[in-house]
Amino acid sequence: MTRIILTIAVLLFNCLTFSQTAKKENYALIIIKGKVINENKQRFLITPTTLTNNTKETLKYYSMSCSWQDFYSVDSKELQVDGQDCDKNIPIILTLAPGESKTVEIRLLMNRTIDASEIKFKIGFNLMKVSNTQKEFDFDFNEQQKKKNIIWSNIISR
Repeated sequence: MTRIILTIAVLLFNCLTFSQTAKKENYALIIIKGKVINENKQRFLITPTTLTNNTKETLKYYSMSCSWQDFYSVDSKELQVDGQDCDKNIPIILTLAPGESKTVEIRLLMNRTIDASEIKFKIGFNLMKVSNTQKEFDFDFNEQQKKKNIIWSNIISR
């Protein structure tokens, strides 16, 4: 009887574990610890950020030709996504095939008073999907500002 109960317990554990690990999010944003650099009397944390398409469909989403950083957010008051000045900045459509990933390096401006080893944060990406009928000129700047389609990354502790 003990052997049967043990076998059932092992089977239930395996089923529960498999069901938890088999569920994947459609899109994942993964960040890794980056490096701290000093530039022009400011400190920046350079953080590689990877967007992965876990679906069976090609993902089409908006970005910008120059200010692509505007689609990213950070949840720490000690950090700020660093953008760049742009002379010509237009909406573009990017694609990510099923199972494909794209990595960008996010520059985070660090508060000078914080110790880099104490920072704990995650990065968000405002995923604005494009339907098959949309074109670059269909981009809605107001929708981008609302940031209601944010995918959050894992948490990084320095």
